[in-house]
Amino acid sequence: MNVLILSEKLWPEGSGGELATYLYAKLLIENDINVKVIISSTSNYFKAWSELPIYKIPVIGYSKYTVVPMFKKLRELFKWSDVVYCADFFHAIPLIKKVFKKPVVIHVHSYFPACPVGSLYNLKENSICKLDNKNCSECIWYYERAYMKPFPQASISMLLNSTIGRSFLNFVTLTDALVFVSNAQRNLFLEHTSSLRHKSYVIYNPLPDILHIPIEGDDVGYFGGLNPLKGFPLLMKAWLKVFPRHKARIHATMLKGLSNSEQLKSIGIIPYGRLNERFYENIYKKVKVVSVPSIWQEPVSYVVIEALLRGRLLVASKVGGIPEIANGLKGALLVNPNDADALAEALDLALSMDKSEAVELGLKNRENVLKRFNNFKSAEELIRVFERVTS
Repeated sequence: MNVLILSEKLWPEGSGGELATYLYAKLLIENDINVKVIISSTSNYFKAWSELPIYKIPVIGYSKYTVVPMFKKLRELFKWSDVVYCADFFHAIPLIKKVFKKPVVIHVHSYFPACPVGSLYNLKENSICKLDNKNCSECIWYYERAYMKPFPQASISMLLNSTIGRSFLNFVTLTDALVFVSNAQRNLFLEHTSSLRHKSYVIYNPLPDILHIPIEGDDVGYFGGLNPLKGFPLLMKAWLKVFPRHKARIHATMLKGLSNSEQLKSIGIIPYGRLNERFYENIYKKVKVVSVPSIWQEPVSYVVIEALLRGRLLVASKVGGIPEIANGLKGALLVNPNDADALAEALDLALSMDKSEAVELGLKNRENVLKRFNNFKSAEELIRVFERVTS
């Protein structure tokens, strides 16, 4: 079987969706599937892997608002494929279906295109978007400004996403199958487009090959950056209740523009920008607890998975697909979202554990996650979807 993957970026660019796409590409090749990948980002950024053919295509525009010129090589790749597996480029689906007559499977890593910005969360009202109460333009504007986007950029995003962005859902109706990463994600997505239920599947993302790192410190790790949906303001509010009782600090990454903030450092929050792998692992050694205070219904979280595989205690919001990963783990404390008091209490409890207890629970976290999820099974289920749409 020949599988053509469409992805704007590929790991280590991007985030969890790009990582999952990369891991699936490797697993498919290991299962004797012929794989080729089309991207639009800078391919020389990727780690060299000779078995994965990557083709960079020129596009006109930015992000999902692009035009893809149909040059000769691209036509050859579509003709070569038996199935097209889309992590991005949803606007190409009508062309793939009607011109090249190829089955299309899309992997939904957020809530796009049910929501033009992929969140289905109204930041202004701090609530999940309801089908009968959508005000996309106001919501998008509030989201972009909360993300500290400049006025012109926020204005363009509001204009495009509240108009053209809402049309992408029409393209998805043409697909042969949709793959979701958690049951919670699929259920919420399909509340906004129930007609797609009959061709929807849930397949848990593959686990990355992550080694256990011994705990050397008593600190907290936060790896969500400034994205307002990731809950950094909520964590700060909770931390002010916890900080006076503990000597611990928070190591917070992806805080671009705040890495020299003396105000954060004064309350024990050590901000970093984007870190290379070696520096990141050095930070992890200092961390006993990882906090994931997300306020939206996060489809799944590789930050959660990494924390558990690294053998860390977890304090996270009980949202989206996170409980499907961490429910029942003694070393994982799940709290209601947007509840600073509950988050502070959970952080206080985790930080109060002595090192031996934290190490023991962390190792059990790792052991249980490795038992719950199986990369071979995930790849097998995805191949089965490909076989269904090509039969």
